[in-house]
Amino acid sequence: MLDNIPDTLTLKELQEVLQIGKNTALRLVNEDIITGHRIAGKWLVLKEDVIEYIQKS
Repeated sequence: MLDNIPDTLTLKELQEVLQIGKNTALRLVNEDIITGHRIAGKWLVLKEDVIEYIQKS
């Protein structure tokens, strides 16, 4: 699952993988539904956290 994506995703990549909009992606990381880390002003999300979210959904 998700073999062709990098181990760390930007918010834009998260949107593309989950086929969601920017506001939904921001809500997911801000509400810690998907664990995200803000580094140098950019959100980064681990691929394993995205897989875990997909499996729970």
